[in-house]
Amino acid sequence: MIDLVQNARVSLAALRAAIDAAPVTDAATLARRTRNAIAQAVLAESIAHEAPEPPEHDPPVAELRARLGAQLAEELAAVYAGGADWTSHAIDVLEPLHALARPH
Repeated sequence: MIDLVQNARVSLAALRAAIDAAPVTDAATLARRTRNAIAQAVLAESIAHEAPEPPEHDPPVAELRARLGAQLAEELAAVYAGGADWTSHAIDVLEPLHALARPH
């Protein structure tokens, strides 16, 4: 069970790293990387069922708003924070992130 818990922590760390890259990443790449990291983190959490560690710092909300819009930025900030319902927020943002990640 230790490996599952570690995987969940690593997956959420990868998700936070994808979000942290917002200031230097274009919208489509940010959406794709964040969508993929969310999918991995939710899957890992579904197995581990452990509360996530709190983030070391706040997410770059202003950059998220600029690239992805206000509503999606707020949802991603909730995912980033962790907390009891982070997976619900994560699942809610998968479709909008997928739409932004696809070439138009």
